[in-house]
Amino acid sequence: MNRGPKRLVCSASAQYEWTGKGSGPAIRFLATDLDGTLLTSEKRITAHTKRIIIDAQNRGLTVILASGRPLYSILPFAKELELDKHHGFIIAYNGGLIYDCASGETICEYTIPACMIPALRAAVPCEAFRLHGYKGNSIVVQGEPDEWSNYIARANKMPLLKADDFVEAIVEPQHKCLVTGAPRRLWHLEKKINRLFESSLSAYRSESFLLEVVPKGIDKAESLRRLLTMLNGKTEELLCCGDGYNDINMMQLGGLSCATRNAKRPVKQIADFITESNDCDGVAAAIRCLL
Repeated sequence: MNRGPKRLVCSASAQYEWTGKGSGPAIRFLATDLDGTLLTSEKRITAHTKRIIIDAQNRGLTVILASGRPLYSILPFAKELELDKHHGFIIAYNGGLIYDCASGETICEYTIPACMIPALRAAVPCEAFRLHGYKGNSIVVQGEPDEWSNYIARANKMPLLKADDFVEAIVEPQHKCLVTGAPRRLWHLEKKINRLFESSLSAYRSESFLLEVVPKGIDKAESLRRLLTMLNGKTEELLCCGDGYNDINMMQLGGLSCATRNAKRPVKQIADFITESNDCDGVAAAIRCLL
């Protein structure tokens, strides 16, 4: 019989001490998603959450920001949380890049070769979808931006560049490409891309309206596994917090997993614990309750 997740709800106002104790190995690493998890709906980190995370780092916790966002869009949050002072890390592009905040260097990255962009463009009908890529610190969109294109640009604080010819505009390897469109149509496109590019690309949705296309086998979980190996860490020492479909593999990897109250239903179903929502300091509550 499927018992489902352990429905322990962590309260942001509860008084818990940092003990580092539990039934298994002590938690040494925290991997948290940004949008919908660490960030509020206004795309910021609250003062309370910031204080809890910095205090946890002072006590020895290694913090890893794991997001589908590009590196450029994650760096300000890493700086705010002082990850550079506490040897924290960033996993950007849903696993496409691993960045060492202390050294300021990219230590590992995976890309879609530029030579594959024409085939990907041909597989995405421009009448029903918008295909996106990256050019420097800008987001390139094929054709007229849709409402979701504008949402992505606002959330990442990156300019949106319209391209009449996507293949001509995107000449560099891509850590990932994005496709926006109606949810039902995206479901069919996801199946199509995974079938056409079975040996080279992976496609999955991070939101109902957003399809992520990445190098084959790359996701947050795989990059976390590789990072832990570099750090001589164990998955049992990892707490993962998330809310979206693209967090599920990462959360299944961790020794402990925690979904925010606002998380998608499948995320809650696989989580060990459910904390408060992203607007109520859910990650801070998880740290205080579980560590």
